[in-house]
Amino acid sequence: MFAANRRLFKAYVLREQLDRLWTYKTRPRVLHFLMGWFKALRWQRLPEMERLGDFLLKHIEGIAAYCDHPVRFRVVESVNTTIEAVLRRARGMRDEAMLLLKLDWATAHPIRSARDLARFVAVQSPYSNP
Repeated sequence: MFAANRRLFKAYVLREQLDRLWTYKTRPRVLHFLMGWFKALRWQRLPEMERLGDFLLKHIEGIAAYCDHPVRFRVVESVNTTIEAVLRRARGMRDEAMLLLKLDWATAHPIRSARDLARFVAVQSPYSNP
């Protein structure tokens, strides 16, 4: 298949190379790797990969920050999903302090059972101690 479609093969090789990005532990090595990857991408005439390169370049500071704080993506996605669920349940809530209290509670106490859900839904004063 790759012999029949050289562009597909080039894109596949570039993608496989990009997987190595997360193995580097220091900012200079990450930046050196990305600059080499951009050079390899330069003459390939792959518009989708060029858009990916532009996206990576725009977010290079956040990518390099991964070296200092290696947070796994599943943790970030879990927190984002929790926040989205709280915001969905909070539609119509007019008190910002209550919304922040619910977000704080939901991220500190994940909902794993019906009892947890009942405790989450129960109205609490933002000024009381949980």
